[in-house]
This record gives sequence, structure tokens and C-alpha cells, in this order.
Amino acid sequence: MNRGLALGAGLGIGTGVMYLFDPDRGKRRRALLRDKLVWMQRKTDECIQVTARDLNNRASGIAASIQSRFASDEANDTVVAERVRSKLGRIVAHPGAIEVAVENGTVSLSGPILEDEVAGLTSCVKWIPGVKGINNNLEVHKEAGNHPALQGGRERKAYEFEFLQENWSPAARLIAGVAGASLAVYGGTRRDALGAGIGAAGVLLLTRGITNTEFSRLAGLGDEQKTDDERTGPAHDASSVESLFAQSSAAM
Repeated sequence: MNRGLALGAGLGIGTGVMYLFDPDRGKRRRALLRDKLVWMQRKTDECIQVTARDLNNRASGIAASIQSRFASDEANDTVVAERVRSKLGRIVAHPGAIEVAVENGTVSLSGPILEDEVAGLTSCVKWIPGVKGINNNLEVHKEAGNHPALQGGRERKAYEFEFLQENWSPAARLIAGVAGASLAVYGGTRRDALGAGIGAAGVLLLTRGITNTEFSRLAGLGDEQKTDDERTGPAHDASSVESLFAQSSAAM
């Protein structure tokens, strides 16, 4: 077993040396390899910097949020009203239809709104600093119908837990990668069926964190029913990759 492994390693090293130090194309191949390594190092540095900034921003945000919960906010009614209006565009599809009035910290909301947006709006407004109460005078509609203020607009998605979103933040990907690697190592040490399952789950989680690709797509279960442009896109990309690979092979 060890002899076979050593033989395979020797063959691999020998093949690599022959490939890189070929008299005709070895210089070009070494240059390409060096460029790839430099590119990987640059990407790694960028990833580390982005993740560090994300973690720092999240920590600062959490600290500020905790501090604001215990600090007294004596903002005047005008400031509170502007805070409420600044949140509307993220919560409702038609923020211009909502009228906001504030008196002594009590927020009065009026105007037409879709039924499925009421709970999210009131919940968000309740936690805005300076808000002491809410008067709900909203005109609720199950559907937009012919109401002019509810036409058009863009549907707002409700808040989703970080790990339920399609795209994960750098901090979430870091956590997933560390957790996945830990599970993979632990599963490998068990050497049984349960360990194999834990290890596979760890590898899948690690891959999800590294590639930022949904689990369904990693498992090949993604929706393949796309528009004509999307259908032709992958084929075009594949042909481009094949062409590029052929050119690279010819060059080497």
C-alpha cells in the first residue's frame, strides 16, 4: 500500500517536472503557472480584507444596536418622522402612498397599503429609535385593484435569516467554511457510516461557503427552465471555454 502510494507520488512529481521543464514550452508553462499563483494570492488577500471588513462592520452594528437599546433617545418628532420614512422603501412596495405623522414620539401611519405588508411595516416602525407608540390608520387592501396609489411598485421581500438567503455575506461564508471543515474532519475520524454522512455534510457546507452557490445547484437540482437567452447563454459560455481551452492547449 505504501509502496504503491510512493510510486504514484513519484510518477506525479516526475510528470509535473517534465511538464514544467520541457525544453520547448517549459518557460511559457512556468510563466502561466506563476501568473496563476499571483492571481490566486491576490484573490485570497481581497477575500480576507472583505471578510475582515464585513466582520468589523457587523460587530460595530451589533454594538451600536445594543447601545441604542439602553440609551435614551430624545429625538424630536421631525427626526423620528424622517427615520420612519427612510425605512418605508425597504418594507412596502408603494412607500409614496404611506403618510407619516409624529406627535410626542407617537407615529401615525395612514394611506393605502397591501394587506401582506402591514405586519412588516408596523413591526419595523416599532423598533425605530425614538418611536414611543403607533397609531395604525392604514387603509388595507388585499389587492392593488384599481387604486392609483398601489399601481406598479416593486415587491419587497420579507427579511430572511442569513443562511436562508441565496447569496451569503463574507462573514456567513467564513462561518460556513469553518463549520464545514470541522464537520468534515470530525466525520473522517469516526470511520463509520455516521461519520461518512457527517463528513459529506461538512464537505457540502464547506463547498457552499467557498463557492457561494445554493445547495440545490450544488446537488444539480436547480431549475433548468430558463428563458431562451439564459438557455443559449450557458451553451455560448461552454463553447467559449472549449475554444479558449483549445487555444491554450495549442499554445502549450
